[in-house]
Amino acid sequence: MKNLNSLLKVLLENKIDFVLIGGYAAILHGASQVTQDLDICALLTDENINKLRQAFKDYHPIHRMNPSFKPSLNDYPKPGQKLENMYLATDIGVLDILENVKPIGDLNCVKAKAIRVKLFGYDCQVISLDDLIEIKKSMPRAKDKTTLAELKHLKSKLKT
Repeated sequence: MKNLNSLLKVLLENKIDFVLIGGYAAILHGASQVTQDLDICALLTDENINKLRQAFKDYHPIHRMNPSFKPSLNDYPKPGQKLENMYLATDIGVLDILENVKPIGDLNCVKAKAIRVKLFGYDCQVISLDDLIEIKKSMPRAKDKTTLAELKHLKSKLKT
């Protein structure tokens, strides 16, 4: 497994505008799950993609979802080409970038209830526990259902 902490640190050091979602966010909320990638919600504008290219230039980022098409982030997407999601493999880990997080919405919707956590000396926005629970409710995989049960349990402990 790659070093997801290093991946997150690169995002934070380069001032990428994002909210941490997915398994790593669940861990920060107290879940005990193991995750193999870093999931974030961010806008995939030309400007942000260029910031990502600069941030990860030394880590050989490639698109990983299509076995027959694995271009470098440096070559794809072209300026003006719109992507809704980007799934990257880098030398330091796997990064999944979503513009919209169902059923919550886009970056602004996710940010609306996000919390701030200090990580590696930086403020990191993390999806709220309530929003993370809503996302896990909509996911069909067994591991998501297990995480959902754990997140609900963590939320119930916060009320006491």
